[in-house]
Amino acid sequence: MLEALSSPWSVIGAVAGLLIALLVHWLAPADIDTMHAGVWLVGIGWLAGLAWDLVDSDRVK
Repeated sequence: MLEALSSPWSVIGAVAGLLIALLVHWLAPADIDTMHAGVWLVGIGWLAGLAWDLVDSDRVK
């Protein structure tokens, strides 16, 4: 189970979510708290990478 949770695609998704979160943080006005949005974006990126890994591994080659 731990191997599935730390798959390369989920790490790539989390890094992509982190980059998007940094972009949102940089573009947002100074008086807006972007911490929650950043955490959500990293989590969504990680879940998307995990889903992609699970869908991709079910295909018959």
